[in-house]
Amino acid sequence: MTFMEKVVRKNIPIWDNCAETPFMRELRSGVLPEEKFRRYMIQDSIYLKNYARIYGKAIYHSSSLKDIQVYYSILSLVTKEESAVRLSYLKRFGLSDDDIEDMEPLPENQRYIDFLMEVAEGGKIPEIWMAVLPCMLSYSYIFRKIEKIPGTSRSKYYDFIQDYAEDMYFENCKSWCCFAEQKCRDLEAEEQERLGRIFERASMLELDFWRMAYRESREETDI
Repeated sequence: MTFMEKVVRKNIPIWDNCAETPFMRELRSGVLPEEKFRRYMIQDSIYLKNYARIYGKAIYHSSSLKDIQVYYSILSLVTKEESAVRLSYLKRFGLSDDDIEDMEPLPENQRYIDFLMEVAEGGKIPEIWMAVLPCMLSYSYIFRKIEKIPGTSRSKYYDFIQDYAEDMYFENCKSWCCFAEQKCRDLEAEEQERLGRIFERASMLELDFWRMAYRESREETDI
């Protein structure tokens, strides 16, 4: 079993928990209250901006043209395709990118952003890669899982689910895993274990993100 296979397998239970959060169950069934989807979309847009900054740091710290091309391709995906999806939903809520710029991240989101920034500041590519991968890989896993559940296609959020359940996104994730394997497979076992902990921490922060819309410590007016 390869390094990345071990890492992904270890984190599947966390991703399964993500898929079973109230948010995801209601998203799949189509009964998710629109204000909770709005909260998610706003917070994810804030996150996405900072997530893109991490790839900028990865490009800065890369010395290989091939590596730079990989990071740039993902950065383009994040800033164009994913941002376009979110912008279309934000417009439904009467919001724009400019409106998002003035909004603050909720605590769960801020912790995730802070974690990514802290890892990126170190400038070590394997660490950065382990921090950003769970976002992409877990989305593919979670949405492909719920898309297969009977009745999901009737959800009013099905177009959003399909965006991450599609085969092209899955193939991209496999390619990114191969790239990560190349970066990490020859490292010492102790270093691989440390990288695995970074990956796991990011996965746990993903779980917190999915739980965020159902936090009771803040009212909807906070967003």
